Amino acid sequence: MPRTNCFYVSLLILVWAKTGEGALRVQLPDYDKNSWRNVLKRVAPDWVLEEFQDVRVSSAAENGFQLPKSGNARIEISKHGKKSVMANTPTDALNAINTYLRTQCLSQVSWSNSSFSSGCRKHSNDILNFESKQIRYFGNMCTFSYSFAWWEWPQWEKFIDWIALNGFNTVLMPLGQEAIWRDVFMGLGVERDELDSYFTSQAYLAWHRMGNLKAYGGGLSDAQMLNDFNLAKRIINRLLELGIVPILPTFAGFVPDQLEKDFRLFPTSKFNRLPCWNNFTSETSCLLSVSPFDPLFQKIGSTFLRHQKKMLGGDITNLYSADPFNEILPSDSSKFDASFMKQTAQSIMNSCRKVDKNCIWVLQSWSFTYDQWPNWAIKSFLSAVPIGNLLILDLYSEVVPAWQMTSSFHGHNFVWCLLHNFGGSRELRGNLQKVDKGYQLALMKAGSNLVGAGLSMEAIDQNYVVYQFMIDRMWSQEPIPLNNWLKSYSESRYSADFKVSHKFWTILAGSFYSQPEKWGNPRFSVFLYHRPAFAKKIEYWFPVEETFNHLQSLMPSLMHVLGDHPLFKEDLNDVMRAVIQFEIGNEAALSLTEAFLMEDKQQIGASCENLMDMFQKLESYSNRDFKEWIEDSKSIAPTSEERQVFPVTASDILTVWGPTGQNLDYAHREWAGLLSGYYGRRWQYFCDWILEHDVFNHTDFSISVFRDVERPFAISNI
Repeated sequence: MPRTNCFYVSLLILVWAKTGEGALRVQLPDYDKNSWRNVLKRVAPDWVLEEFQDVRVSSAAENGFQLPKSGNARIEISKHGKKSVMANTPTDALNAINTYLRTQCLSQVSWSNSSFSSGCRKHSNDILNFESKQIRYFGNMCTFSYSFAWWEWPQWEKFIDWIALNGFNTVLMPLGQEAIWRDVFMGLGVERDELDSYFTSQAYLAWHRMGNLKAYGGGLSDAQMLNDFNLAKRIINRLLELGIVPILPTFAGFVPDQLEKDFRLFPTSKFNRLPCWNNFTSETSCLLSVSPFDPLFQKIGSTFLRHQKKMLGGDITNLYSADPFNEILPSDSSKFDASFMKQTAQSIMNSCRKVDKNCIWVLQSWSFTYDQWPNWAIKSFLSAVPIGNLLILDLYSEVVPAWQMTSSFHGHNFVWCLLHNFGGSRELRGNLQKVDKGYQLALMKAGSNLVGAGLSMEAIDQNYVVYQFMIDRMWSQEPIPLNNWLKSYSESRYSADFKVSHKFWTILAGSFYSQPEKWGNPRFSVFLYHRPAFAKKIEYWFPVEETFNHLQSLMPSLMHVLGDHPLFKEDLNDVMRAVIQFEIGNEAALSLTEAFLMEDKQQIGASCENLMDMFQKLESYSNRDFKEWIEDSKSIAPTSEERQVFPVTASDILTVWGPTGQNLDYAHREWAGLLSGYYGRRWQYFCDWILEHDVFNHTDFSISVFRDVERPFAISNI
């Protein structure tokens, strides 16, 4: 070969190497390129498959067994209206079809219900292109407790179909790991009984996996571990069939206490005692962690991954999740220790690469913002991992975009995530335009290491409009015209083109979904679902009277055309609860405060009676019954003991959430059985208290209401 040609070839290789440096290379196992058809068969009426008969999806081999660098699909529509779909992967194709169904066929598949029309609008001579960043991510560790704790395969199958229809290609999958950890720890010499002091019960596994809790709720039976693992394996197999990459766990350092207490096991190894989480005691928190400087760290990490690979049947992913410092400081002291942090990151990465040389560690950014890490500490921690081997989930990007505070995570690949919800609370709130602008800013300014977007809410089944908007935003390189989007959303949601439904959603978008939210300010929450107190109000960010009057004026027309539609009923219930809540909080509860200040016990009694009536009215507009949650917890329990424990933990996590109310009402729900049976009962107790006490002592009241109402309710569901 001539020297000049050699020079140019060498130059091209050098340029390719430089441009590929730090690129995200996600392993894509073989998938069924016709799996899109099975999804449509499960979720849609027959006419949908008739509309989309010609769908061509590239195989995993054609994609080089790697996740394509972007999501891509195209729908070509002939002059006769025949549709042909070409896509990189099954989920790319499904997202294109689903988007077409929503925008051209007045049809929608949501979490709770679906709405399908009888066909599509006439459409011809067109080409529709769909493109996204490489990663479309779904997951939050907390969702596996706040929403998925009691799910079995029927719920998961439906949800995976929703995931696929919306184009997600990476999904957090921590479920089932306890069975693997049990084998690993027992192989290291830990006795089975000791693991009951390590694993939490089912409801709290999210915080066990993040190193916050141990033993709370009483551990897990072998039967439940096996059930979780078998369910996880079934979920993973379905994800793989669809070309969706599961993000599996890797070792973050947390271990049972016996590894340190029993000197016969590892007498020379070093351990750290982590801080207790959120006022839990050392009996249920303050987990033990292997020192990242100790060789035992990498031994345990690599042993776990080998056993996980064996139990799941081989190399199915190169994405692994670990969060060593979730809401706990990154040291065994109160100071940030640069060497400790750096070594922790290196040990997690090295133990993973011992088993999978292509390991990519998936890390939440939450620790950086929640614990306000200084920039030097973040840089020190991140610099321990080579660029390209770390994928950071910027977990709360819509409010606190950590990429802006960290020079785009110092070059590491990251995903812009919408968090929005905490604990599964049902208040109507959000900000569609802020989401739109926030993601656009990242697209313009963050750099090439912004590799995707995702949803990271702590629970589902609330404020669906916010998440559908973000999903559509993932597939758009430009801002979305909100008014046009709302029209399409209302048409698809109710399978009808009514001006009144568009107006309904325009009002909601301009009020509840225009919330100004800033990091550091208190999160909006309706005070009625928290421990009663005086002089509180519900403070909305829009003209309440004008908005409610507008909504009220639409109700006759809406009820006439949509009164029996299941998704409209859900939306109507949400709005009616918001209206009634405001009336309770800013009239009935406020009049109670005024009566107490005036020492008018007769008026206190009248105000309390009105308050209880309104809680009953509020409950009539709930979309779910608390009993269902409790029954679901019983239904999955494989042992008689867990049939007693699971309902109590199911109640605890939505109410007192801790033995002394550590997370009291964090995960409150506007459900039948809770609205009057728990929140209303607590307000009744408050009324009785102030009628019996001339002076209100908040501390005394808090002790009494916890003893007499809150804790008894939490443990009453045996």
